[in-house]
Amino acid sequence: MGMWARLNRPPDMRLRLKVVAIGWVLIGAAGACMAGVALIPDLRAAHGGGATGAFTLTEPQGCDRYEPPRRCGWFGDFVSDDGRTVRRHMDLADGLPPGAQVGDTVAARDTGSLAAIYPTDDETTWRTTAAFFAGFSGAFLIGIVALQPWKWRNR
Repeated sequence: MGMWARLNRPPDMRLRLKVVAIGWVLIGAAGACMAGVALIPDLRAAHGGGATGAFTLTEPQGCDRYEPPRRCGWFGDFVSDDGRTVRRHMDLADGLPPGAQVGDTVAARDTGSLAAIYPTDDETTWRTTAAFFAGFSGAFLIGIVALQPWKWRNR
Protein backbone atom coordinates (compact mmCIF):
# COMPACT_ATOMS: atom_id res chain seq x y z
CA MET A 1 0.00 0.00 0.00
CA GLY A 2 2.94 2.36 0.65
CA MET A 3 4.03 2.26 -2.99
CA TRP A 4 0.57 3.25 -4.28
CA ALA A 5 0.32 6.11 -1.84
CA ARG A 6 3.57 7.52 -3.19
CA LEU A 7 2.36 7.28 -6.79
CA ASN A 8 -0.90 9.07 -6.03
CA ARG A 9 0.80 11.97 -4.25
CA PRO A 10 0.44 15.31 -6.10
CA PRO A 11 3.65 16.47 -7.80
CA ASP A 12 5.81 19.13 -6.22
CA MET A 13 5.18 22.04 -8.59
CA ARG A 14 7.83 24.25 -6.99
CA LEU A 15 10.52 21.72 -7.90
CA ARG A 16 9.26 21.54 -11.49
CA LEU A 17 9.21 25.33 -11.75
CA LYS A 18 12.77 25.46 -10.44
CA VAL A 19 13.99 22.93 -13.02
CA VAL A 20 12.26 24.79 -15.87
CA ALA A 21 13.59 28.13 -14.64
CA ILE A 22 17.15 26.78 -14.47
CA GLY A 23 16.72 25.58 -18.06
CA TRP A 24 15.58 29.06 -19.14
CA VAL A 25 18.55 30.66 -17.39
CA LEU A 26 21.08 28.29 -18.96
CA ILE A 27 19.63 28.43 -22.48
CA GLY A 28 19.12 32.18 -22.27
CA ALA A 29 22.66 32.83 -21.04
CA ALA A 30 24.29 30.59 -23.66
CA GLY A 31 22.19 31.99 -26.50
CA ALA A 32 22.71 35.61 -25.45
CA CYS A 33 26.47 35.08 -25.27
CA MET A 34 26.61 33.51 -28.74
CA ALA A 35 24.33 36.16 -30.26
CA GLY A 36 26.34 38.91 -28.55
CA VAL A 37 29.56 37.57 -30.06
CA ALA A 38 27.93 37.49 -33.52
CA LEU A 39 26.35 40.93 -33.11
CA ILE A 40 29.67 42.80 -32.86
CA PRO A 41 30.89 42.02 -36.42
CA ASP A 42 27.35 42.53 -37.76
CA LEU A 43 27.26 46.06 -36.34
CA ARG A 44 30.75 46.80 -37.66
CA ALA A 45 29.63 45.75 -41.15
CA ALA A 46 26.49 47.91 -40.94
CA HIS A 47 28.63 50.94 -40.03
CA GLY A 48 31.24 50.37 -42.74
CA GLY A 49 34.01 48.93 -40.57
CA GLY A 50 36.49 46.23 -41.45
CA ALA A 51 38.56 45.48 -44.52
CA THR A 52 37.00 45.76 -47.97
CA GLY A 53 37.85 43.39 -50.75
CA ALA A 54 36.51 40.78 -53.14
CA PHE A 55 34.52 37.66 -52.29
CA THR A 56 34.78 34.90 -54.89
CA LEU A 57 31.84 32.47 -54.90
CA THR A 58 33.00 28.86 -54.65
CA GLU A 59 30.00 26.79 -53.51
CA PRO A 60 26.24 27.37 -53.22
CA GLN A 61 25.03 26.76 -49.70
CA GLY A 62 21.36 26.08 -50.14
CA CYS A 63 18.64 27.91 -51.96
CA ASP A 64 15.08 28.20 -50.77
CA ARG A 65 12.69 25.58 -52.08
CA TYR A 66 10.57 27.87 -54.23
CA GLU A 67 10.95 27.83 -58.00
CA PRO A 68 12.74 29.92 -59.07
CA PRO A 69 14.72 30.29 -55.84
CA ARG A 70 14.62 33.79 -54.40
CA ARG A 71 17.69 33.62 -52.16
CA CYS A 72 20.78 31.45 -52.22
CA GLY A 73 23.53 31.27 -49.62
CA TRP A 74 27.14 31.09 -50.76
CA PHE A 75 30.48 29.95 -49.48
CA GLY A 76 33.59 31.48 -50.93
CA ASP A 77 37.01 33.03 -50.48
CA PHE A 78 37.66 36.62 -49.41
CA VAL A 79 40.76 38.62 -50.35
CA SER A 80 41.11 42.19 -49.06
CA ASP A 81 41.95 45.06 -51.41
CA ASP A 82 45.49 45.32 -50.01
CA GLY A 83 45.99 41.52 -50.15
CA ARG A 84 46.83 41.20 -46.44
CA THR A 85 43.61 39.49 -45.39
CA VAL A 86 42.73 36.17 -47.02
CA ARG A 87 39.88 34.07 -45.58
CA ARG A 88 38.91 30.79 -47.19
CA HIS A 89 35.56 28.96 -47.15
CA MET A 90 33.57 31.74 -45.49
CA ASP A 91 29.80 32.29 -45.64
CA LEU A 92 28.44 35.35 -47.42
CA ALA A 93 25.95 36.99 -45.03
CA ASP A 94 22.47 37.50 -46.52
CA GLY A 95 23.32 35.42 -49.61
CA LEU A 96 22.73 36.57 -53.17
CA PRO A 97 19.74 36.65 -55.48
CA PRO A 98 19.53 33.75 -57.96
CA GLY A 99 21.65 33.92 -61.04
CA ALA A 100 24.97 34.07 -59.22
CA GLN A 101 27.39 31.37 -60.32
CA VAL A 102 30.54 29.74 -59.05
CA GLY A 103 33.51 32.00 -59.85
CA ASP A 104 31.58 35.28 -59.67
CA THR A 105 33.17 38.03 -57.58
CA VAL A 106 31.26 40.30 -55.21
CA ALA A 107 32.45 43.43 -53.38
CA ALA A 108 32.56 42.49 -49.71
CA ARG A 109 33.84 43.42 -46.26
CA ASP A 110 35.51 41.38 -43.53
CA THR A 111 34.79 42.57 -40.00
CA GLY A 112 36.37 39.71 -38.08
CA SER A 113 33.35 37.44 -37.85
CA LEU A 114 34.15 33.80 -37.16
CA ALA A 115 32.10 32.57 -40.12
CA ALA A 116 30.72 35.41 -42.25
CA ILE A 117 31.83 37.96 -44.82
CA TYR A 118 29.42 40.82 -45.49
CA PRO A 119 28.42 42.52 -48.75
CA THR A 120 29.69 46.13 -48.79
CA ASP A 121 26.12 47.48 -48.86
CA ASP A 122 24.88 45.30 -45.95
CA GLU A 123 22.99 47.37 -43.40
CA THR A 124 20.36 44.94 -42.11
CA THR A 125 22.02 41.68 -41.03
CA TRP A 126 22.55 43.01 -37.52
CA ARG A 127 18.78 43.27 -36.95
CA THR A 128 18.25 39.51 -37.02
CA THR A 129 21.18 38.92 -34.68
CA ALA A 130 19.93 41.67 -32.34
CA ALA A 131 16.48 40.03 -32.27
CA PHE A 132 18.06 36.71 -31.25
CA PHE A 133 20.10 38.50 -28.58
CA ALA A 134 16.96 40.18 -27.22
CA GLY A 135 15.01 36.90 -27.21
CA PHE A 136 17.71 34.94 -25.40
CA SER A 137 18.22 37.78 -22.92
CA GLY A 138 14.48 37.75 -22.26
CA ALA A 139 14.56 34.00 -21.63
CA PHE A 140 17.45 34.51 -19.19
CA LEU A 141 15.54 37.22 -17.31
CA ILE A 142 12.34 35.16 -17.14
CA GLY A 143 14.35 32.29 -15.63
CA ILE A 144 15.96 34.62 -13.08
CA VAL A 145 12.60 36.09 -12.07
CA ALA A 146 11.11 32.60 -11.68
CA LEU A 147 14.06 31.45 -9.53
CA GLN A 148 14.02 34.59 -7.35
CA PRO A 149 17.63 34.31 -6.16
CA TRP A 150 17.22 37.44 -4.02
CA LYS A 151 15.03 35.36 -1.66
CA TRP A 152 17.53 32.50 -1.23
CA ARG A 153 19.33 34.24 1.62
CA ASN A 154 16.21 34.06 3.79
CA ARG A 155 15.79 30.30 3.37
